[in-house]
Amino acid sequence: MSTEKRHVLTFSGYVIDAGQDGTAVRRTLITPTRGDYGADPLPDGTFRMVPSGDIVSFDERCKRLKRVV
Repeated sequence: MSTEKRHVLTFSGYVIDAGQDGTAVRRTLITPTRGDYGADPLPDGTFRMVPSGDIVSFDERCKRLKRVV
Protein backbone atom coordinates (compact mmCIF):
# COMPACT_ATOMS: atom_id res chain seq x y z
CA MET A 1 0.00 0.00 0.00
CA SER A 2 1.36 3.40 -0.97
CA THR A 3 1.56 6.20 1.60
CA GLU A 4 2.12 8.79 -1.11
CA LYS A 5 -0.14 11.84 -0.86
CA ARG A 6 -1.90 12.66 -4.10
CA HIS A 7 -3.53 15.88 -5.18
CA VAL A 8 -6.19 15.73 -7.89
CA LEU A 9 -7.61 18.81 -9.61
CA THR A 10 -10.39 18.66 -12.21
CA PHE A 11 -11.09 21.61 -14.50
CA SER A 12 -11.53 22.60 -18.15
CA GLY A 13 -12.11 19.03 -19.24
CA TYR A 14 -8.87 17.72 -17.73
CA VAL A 15 -7.90 15.82 -14.61
CA ILE A 16 -4.54 16.90 -13.14
CA ASP A 17 -3.16 14.24 -10.79
CA ALA A 18 -0.02 15.30 -8.91
CA GLY A 19 1.96 12.96 -6.69
CA GLN A 20 4.12 13.89 -3.72
CA ASP A 21 7.19 14.16 -5.97
CA GLY A 22 5.58 17.07 -7.85
CA THR A 23 5.05 15.34 -11.17
CA ALA A 24 1.66 15.90 -12.72
CA VAL A 25 -0.27 13.65 -15.07
CA ARG A 26 -2.94 15.30 -17.22
CA ARG A 27 -5.78 13.12 -18.49
CA THR A 28 -8.80 14.14 -20.53
CA LEU A 29 -11.99 14.01 -18.49
CA ILE A 30 -14.37 11.48 -20.00
CA THR A 31 -17.85 12.98 -20.00
CA PRO A 32 -21.10 11.20 -20.62
CA THR A 33 -22.53 11.45 -24.11
CA ARG A 34 -25.49 13.42 -22.81
CA GLY A 35 -26.48 15.32 -19.69
CA ASP A 36 -24.60 17.48 -17.22
CA TYR A 37 -21.15 16.59 -15.96
CA GLY A 38 -20.42 19.41 -13.50
CA ALA A 39 -21.92 22.08 -11.26
CA ASP A 40 -20.90 25.51 -10.00
CA PRO A 41 -22.14 26.57 -6.54
CA LEU A 42 -24.09 29.82 -6.29
CA PRO A 43 -24.26 32.09 -3.20
CA ASP A 44 -27.91 31.23 -2.47
CA GLY A 45 -27.15 27.51 -2.01
CA THR A 46 -28.24 26.40 -5.48
CA PHE A 47 -26.03 25.13 -8.31
CA ARG A 48 -25.61 26.04 -12.00
CA MET A 49 -25.24 22.84 -13.97
CA VAL A 50 -22.57 22.44 -16.66
CA PRO A 51 -23.10 22.51 -19.61
CA SER A 52 -26.92 23.00 -19.50
CA GLY A 53 -26.84 26.11 -17.27
CA ASP A 54 -29.91 24.96 -15.32
CA ILE A 55 -30.17 26.29 -11.75
CA VAL A 56 -30.97 23.37 -9.40
CA SER A 57 -31.08 22.39 -5.73
CA PHE A 58 -28.40 20.27 -4.03
CA ASP A 59 -30.54 17.14 -4.26
CA GLU A 60 -31.14 17.62 -7.99
CA ARG A 61 -27.42 18.33 -8.50
CA CYS A 62 -26.52 15.02 -6.84
CA LYS A 63 -29.11 13.18 -8.91
CA ARG A 64 -27.80 14.60 -12.19
CA LEU A 65 -24.13 13.98 -11.36
CA LYS A 66 -24.65 10.39 -10.20
CA ARG A 67 -22.46 8.12 -12.29
CA VAL A 68 -23.77 4.76 -13.40
CA VAL A 69 -21.02 2.15 -13.17
